[in-house]
Amino acid sequence: MDQPASATNDYTLGNPQEPIEPDSTSDYDTDSVGSDLTSIASSVFEYQYENGRRYHAYRAGRYVLPNDETEQDRLDLMHHVFRLTLNGGLCLTQLENPLKILDVGTGTGIWAIQVADEYPSAQVIGTDISPIQPNWVPPNVQFQIDDAETNWAFPQDSFDFVHIRCGGGSIRNWPALLAQAYDHLKPGGRIELSEGRTRMCCDDGTYSQESSTYKWVDTFHQIARSHGLDFDPFDHYAGWLRQAGFENVIEEERPCPIGGWPKNKRLKEIGKVFKYQFLTMAVDSYSLALFTRLGGWSVEETQVLLAEVRSEFGPKQKAHLYTHCSYAIGQKPGR
Repeated sequence: MDQPASATNDYTLGNPQEPIEPDSTSDYDTDSVGSDLTSIASSVFEYQYENGRRYHAYRAGRYVLPNDETEQDRLDLMHHVFRLTLNGGLCLTQLENPLKILDVGTGTGIWAIQVADEYPSAQVIGTDISPIQPNWVPPNVQFQIDDAETNWAFPQDSFDFVHIRCGGGSIRNWPALLAQAYDHLKPGGRIELSEGRTRMCCDDGTYSQESSTYKWVDTFHQIARSHGLDFDPFDHYAGWLRQAGFENVIEEERPCPIGGWPKNKRLKEIGKVFKYQFLTMAVDSYSLALFTRLGGWSVEETQVLLAEVRSEFGPKQKAHLYTHCSYAIGQKPGR
């Protein structure tokens, strides 16, 4: 059984050496290229239902997280968490007048819409296997239903920036995906991979291996790995980017507390938002299909464990746990 993780670069925002301290007081041609992309057939809008949650129908079963309204709310809350860790930014990459941006796995499309507002001269394309994006969007945004692990139909050397967030658990062949991203970026173009990591860190010994939370995290990753799924691939990102040919590769991790226990006010705010989405949405979203469909657990067994996890994060939460919003950037040679 894996040991509880401890971060090696724990920090509060602005000081990478300071540990997190608990608070004891509390040019895209749409006409020619669009015909080559996967068409939005009527079957795309048919959904599958399981354990009271709704899942995508296009390439059914490829992604074990739901796509219903509850999950969409969670994705938008996580978008807010990412922005909080970036001091309000949309990405760690410093963009310089991008003209074409691709958002792979766009989800609700909130990132694509906001980056299109920030860069109105850029053409922004968001792709996903679920048609859950809004119809009313800025004029420089376009959404496509597409599986990123199939051959991309976009012209090569066409994007200034490729953004992939929270691909862990859905992408099975990262080297192949990054090779496609490399081919479709312009020389000098950049890619950013970001993850909300599915591991728990603790610096003060308050995270017990006997806890239900530890059992849940450990079982979750065991089931996922046994089916070829990796929900925490961040440690491989830098190597995969270099393998694909990217240069100027950098990594950065920002702490994300689970709860409002830190003294640092910014971390406290992040922790409160993250804990809300974690307890009310993420625990169910990440567990139901994985445990019952892939792990052989009954719905009742799963719900009992999840209830125990929630109870450990109640008003008397003892464990000072945190995870990370983590970023890896690479640049295609050229210019």
